[in-house]
Amino acid sequence: MTAAVQRSSLGVAGAIAELGRATIHGLGWSVLVATMAPSGSVLAAFLGGLGGCLIGAKVARTRVRTSAVVVGAVLLIALVSGLRASLTHGSMLAAMLGPVGALRFAGTLTALLVAAVGSAAMRVGSRRRAIFAVLELLLVAVAFAQLFVPHRHGAINRPFYLTDWIIALGWDPTWLFLFMGGTATVFGLVLLLREQRFGRAVINLGVIALLLAVIVVATPMIGMPPPPDGGGGLGLRSDKSEGKDGESEKQDRGGPAASELEFRNKYNTGGSRVPVAVVLFHDDYSPPSGVYYFRQGAFSQYNGRKLVVSGRQDIDNDLIPYFPTRRIEIENAPPTNDNRGPLETTIALMADHTQPFALEAPLEVEPLDNPSPNRFRRVYRATSAVLTADYISMLDGHVGSPGWSKEQWTHYTEVPPDTRYAELGAEISAALPDELENNPIAKAFAVTGWLGREGIYSLKNDHSGANDPTASFLFGDRTGYCVHFSHAATYLMRSLGVPARVATGYAVSEAARQGGSSLLLSGAASHAWPEIYIDGYGWVVLDVYPERALDPPEQPMDADLQRLLGELARGASPLPLSATDLPKLKELARRMTLTAGTWLLSLLACLVMFLYSVK
Repeated sequence: MTAAVQRSSLGVAGAIAELGRATIHGLGWSVLVATMAPSGSVLAAFLGGLGGCLIGAKVARTRVRTSAVVVGAVLLIALVSGLRASLTHGSMLAAMLGPVGALRFAGTLTALLVAAVGSAAMRVGSRRRAIFAVLELLLVAVAFAQLFVPHRHGAINRPFYLTDWIIALGWDPTWLFLFMGGTATVFGLVLLLREQRFGRAVINLGVIALLLAVIVVATPMIGMPPPPDGGGGLGLRSDKSEGKDGESEKQDRGGPAASELEFRNKYNTGGSRVPVAVVLFHDDYSPPSGVYYFRQGAFSQYNGRKLVVSGRQDIDNDLIPYFPTRRIEIENAPPTNDNRGPLETTIALMADHTQPFALEAPLEVEPLDNPSPNRFRRVYRATSAVLTADYISMLDGHVGSPGWSKEQWTHYTEVPPDTRYAELGAEISAALPDELENNPIAKAFAVTGWLGREGIYSLKNDHSGANDPTASFLFGDRTGYCVHFSHAATYLMRSLGVPARVATGYAVSEAARQGGSSLLLSGAASHAWPEIYIDGYGWVVLDVYPERALDPPEQPMDADLQRLLGELARGASPLPLSATDLPKLKELARRMTLTAGTWLLSLLACLVMFLYSVK
C-alpha cells in the first residue's frame, strides 16, 4: 500500500512538474512571437509550446532515436515554411478570408506548428540528456532578451507597446523590466529543476520564491540599478575602462581630475548613445553659432607636449570648481551687457561627472532637490551669461583683458618651440583682406576656417606616439578628432598673439531641442574646442567644423525620450492623467483582465486534461 501511495505521489509530482515546464515553454514562445505577430498568433504559440512540450515528454520515453527526432523536427519546420508560403501566395485562402484574414490565419498556424515542433524536439533532448536543457534556457533567454533590445542605451521609453501605458500611469518603466527579468530568472531556474519527489520540488520552488521576495524587498532600499554611465568621454565623466590609446587601465582618467587630455590613436565611443544628462531651459535661447556649448573644463598650460590644467589660482577661474552644497557665485565670470545676457538652466546628471558643467559662461550655481534619485545623480541650477552678440561685432573688440598681468598674458600665449606653428599661422593670416590683416580676432577666425577646410575628422589616427601629437597631426595628414583640432587651433592662435585655450564639455546642435525646452546630452556629445578671450565678451568659443569626415555623423537623440527625461527632471508626471484618459485606462484594464482570464482558463483546461490522461 505504501509503495502504491509513493508511486501515486511521484506520478502527481512529475505530472505537475511536467505541466509547469510545458507552461514555461508556451510562455517563452508567446513572448517571442508577441513582438512580431498579432494576438491570435501569441495564443497559438502558447498552445503550441505547451502541447509540444507534453508530446515531447511522451516521445522521450519511447525508443525513437534522438537524431531521428531532430531530423524530423527540421523537416517538419521546412514543411511548415512551405505551407505558409502556399497559403500567403495562393488565391484560394485569400478569396475565402480576405487578404488580411489569410495572412493572420497563416501566421497563427505557423506559430502553432513551429512552437509545437520546436518544444517537442527540445523536450525530447532535455528529457534524455541534461545538457539539452540549455536549449530550453536559450528559448526563455532569447524570448525575454528581444523585449529589451529597444530599451538599450538608457532608452527608458522603449519599447513603446510596453512602456506607454506604464508611463501614462505615472510609474517608472524600469520596474517593469526588473519584474520581467525576475520572471525570466524564475523560468530558467524552474527549467533546471529535475527533482521528481514532490516534497523536495516544493522546497526548491519555495527557496526560489524566497530569493525573489528578498530581491523585491531589497530593491526599494538600495535603489534600482544605476543607468549606464556612457563611458568617460574626454574625461568629463568617471570611467575606469578608458586608458591611453583606448586601452583599459585601473586608474580613473578624468578631465580636470587627471589634469590632461589624452591623444588616442583610436577613440573609444563605447556607450556614446547613453544619456548622461538632461538640461532644462528656463527661457528660449538661440546661440549665434547654432550650437549649445556646455563648458566643464579648461586646458591652458603648456607642459612641453600638450595643454593641461593650470595649477595657478589666477588662471581659468571662470569654471565651476566643484559641486555646490549651497548657492555660489563664479569668480571672474564675464559681465552681462549688450554682448551677453543671463539664462537659467536646470541640469540633471544621469552619470557621475568629474566636475559640474554649465552653458557657456556660468555666473552662479546652486543645488536643487533631486526629484528622482533612482534616475538622476545630481540636480543643480546654473545661471549663465550666454552670448547674444553675433560674431561680426566681435571684430571691433580687443583680445585679452586689461586687468591681466604679464604672467597671465604669457601663460595664454605660450606656444611650442617648433617654429612651424608661427610660420603656418603667418601664412594663414596673410590671406586676410588688407583691412583685417592687423585684426587679431579676424586672424583667429581665419585659423578655424583654414583648419575646417584642410582637416579631416576621424576617430582613428596615428599621432599619439609622437613627442608632439599636435605637430604630427597639423604638419602630417591632418586627420584626427576634436582634441587634435582644438590643440592645433589654440597653438596657431597663440602664435599670432591671440590668448587662447582648449575647453571641454558637451556640444549639441540647437536643432536637437526639436522645439522643446529640454535637451538630452549623451556621451557622443563630449567635445573639446578652442576659445579666445575678448574684452567685454570673456572666453568665446571659436570651434573648428571640419568639412570632411571619415566617420558617420551621430544620429539625434530620441525626441520622446528627451521629453520624458525632461519631465522627470522637473519632478512632474510624464503624462499627467486627464478626464479623457480614465475611460482609456478602464478599457485597458478590462482587456487585460479578459486576456488574463482567457489564459487562466486555458491553463486550467490543459491541467485537467493532462491529469486525466496521467491517471
